[in-house]
Amino acid sequence: MKKLTQDEYNQLPIRGKGRSSHVFNSIVNLQIGEALLIEKNDWKRKASPSTLVRYIEKNHDMRFTCGSLAGGNGWAVRRIGEIKNETIKVEAPVQVQSMNKTTDADADRLQLKSDLVVFYLGRMAFHKIERIEDSIKASVGHFWKSDSNIVKELFGEIIKSLEEQGHIVIENGKTYIPLRRN
Repeated sequence: MKKLTQDEYNQLPIRGKGRSSHVFNSIVNLQIGEALLIEKNDWKRKASPSTLVRYIEKNHDMRFTCGSLAGGNGWAVRRIGEIKNETIKVEAPVQVQSMNKTTDADADRLQLKSDLVVFYLGRMAFHKIERIEDSIKASVGHFWKSDSNIVKELFGEIIKSLEEQGHIVIENGKTYIPLRRN
C-alpha cells in the first residue's frame, strides 16, 4: 500500500462504475483543455464516439468538442469546459411550486365540473324535464362544500355546452333530453 499525493492521484486513470471501456474512462478523465485521439482500432462499436461523448456530456456535466479525422483514421475529442446548471437548479423549484398551485386549483375546478355534469345528467335522466332554476338549487345544495357562485358558473357552462352538442334542449327556462337528434 502506498500513500498518494494530490498530483499523483490526479494522474491516475480512474475507472468508472460498471463495465466502462478504456475509451470511456479516458474521455471522462480528461481535464479542461486536454484532447484525446481515438484511432480506428481502439473503437469497436458501430456508432461513432460522438454518441459516447454526448452521453458523457449529459450525465457528467462536461462539455466536449468531437470530430472525425480527415481520411477516416479516427476521431479527436477535446474537453472544453463544464456545464453550469446552478442557476437552473435554483430557479426551477420556484417555478414548479407556482405551477403546482395553479394546477391544483385547475384540477379541483375540473373535478367539480365533471362531478356536476354527472349529477346533472343523472337528474335529467330521472326527471326527463326540469326547470333550470330547480337544477341550479339542487346542484348548489348537493355541492354545499364548494362555493355556490362557482357551482352556478360551472352549471351555466355545462348546460350551454350540452345544448351546443345537442344532448339537451333549453326552452322557456326548462331543459329536457330530446328524443331524436336532428
